[in-house]
Amino acid sequence: MQRDGGWWVEDGFGAVADAFVANADDPGEDAAAVTVFHGGRKVVDLWGGTDVVRRRPMPRDGLMVVASCSKGVTAAVLAVLVERGLLDPDAPVGRYWPEYAVQGKEDTTVAMVASHTAGLPYPPLGTGLRGLDLHRGPAVTAALAAARPLWTPGTAMAYHPVTYGTLLDEVVRRATGRSIGQHVQELVARPLGVDLWMGLPAAEVDRVVPGRWEEATASTAPADAPPPAPGSYAALREQFLAENGPIEPDPEDRDAVAIHLAAERPAVGAVTDARSLATMYAALLGEVDGVRLVDESTRRRVTRPRTDDVETLVESGTAGPDIRFGLGFQLASPSMPGLGPASFGHTGAGARLGLADPDLGVGFGYVCSRMRVIGPDGDARWSRLLDAVRRCVG
Repeated sequence: MQRDGGWWVEDGFGAVADAFVANADDPGEDAAAVTVFHGGRKVVDLWGGTDVVRRRPMPRDGLMVVASCSKGVTAAVLAVLVERGLLDPDAPVGRYWPEYAVQGKEDTTVAMVASHTAGLPYPPLGTGLRGLDLHRGPAVTAALAAARPLWTPGTAMAYHPVTYGTLLDEVVRRATGRSIGQHVQELVARPLGVDLWMGLPAAEVDRVVPGRWEEATASTAPADAPPPAPGSYAALREQFLAENGPIEPDPEDRDAVAIHLAAERPAVGAVTDARSLATMYAALLGEVDGVRLVDESTRRRVTRPRTDDVETLVESGTAGPDIRFGLGFQLASPSMPGLGPASFGHTGAGARLGLADPDLGVGFGYVCSRMRVIGPDGDARWSRLLDAVRRCVG
């Protein structure tokens, strides 16, 4: 990785720059960036390496699709809406979306959807929908409204990779008249002055640095693992994944990429950078240039654990089996280690990460174009960077 990319390191935070450089050699990076805020001030802003798809140095204003880090952005929107009294997380979804309150979903709350306990981790089998139509639009929304949950909502947790965003977007539209993508701009991006979109404008497409998987597969299952028991959630999950395959466009097809990036997908489609993720998380803790997203009581409310006392079913690949949730935010666990037990944020496939730590007053954002499977202990690149941050502020 180039070591003359870009640098902003305040005195006392040189260890983070050292860790960023070390990651370039072991375990290796292509294009990457990391930003750290402490006490509402930016103290680290680093970018460097090579966009190997576009064959250019990592631009200072380079953007990346941050996969499930998008769920943390959506969670930030929910937090602001809760604080403003526009959304009640403990209300039934049917209060806002009456068509949803059927087939055993009558008592499903907004918080159950946001905490992955709603029982609809995938669209129903047999919809006939493909590609982006499985992520957003009236057809998949109607299919989810009519579906029967796989378990009694609120009694078990299994990660909802995409339906998290589809369901919450409809709830938010019904409650406020605006989409999550519109709220991202109005409540987060514009007030903070950051580059953050849920639905990228065509004029910004050339700034995007495509990701590439280092491994051939994102699966962490052993090659000799026995097949799941018929009728189990694990077996159903395999059926869903077979029917709903990957939809990423060829990165060389600019028109297809532009269509893909323009789609509002609140679970997986955010396009942003490390700087913006770190700014957003810092503003959930306190003021950043005079802007604070929520007060302390709301922050505590939306980061209260909501899944610690329910059964955890098979995990979907973004983090390990220890995954925990508040109101949309991942909470600290071995696979999302954070900086301490109070950390909250969200991981993203390939090993992207955004988080905040209220005990240390830190907002953190990390993006990378060389994507790796997130292991049970997180990603080695995070570990080095987070350890360095901890040493600098501890």
